[in-house]
Amino acid sequence: MINLGEQIAEAQRDLGLWKKCYPQWVKSGKLDAGDAKYQILVQEEIVRTLMRFDAEQRQLSLFGGREYIRSVGLRWS
Repeated sequence: MINLGEQIAEAQRDLGLWKKCYPQWVKSGKLDAGDAKYQILVQEEIVRTLMRFDAEQRQLSLFGGREYIRSVGLRWS
């Protein structure tokens, strides 16, 4: 299993790569500008969601939230 911190790092890495490459791909016609913008917005939201979940998980761990995480069927990383 890939832990949450690793998932966040990979999502951030992908986002950075896309922001670097997509403008060139749009300019060369390999990628539609609207698609590029949408994909970057979605990836930014994925990063925000993962980071929010990580913060919530850390807060729950301070108050014995491990049992709650397990009760909703998630794994504690």
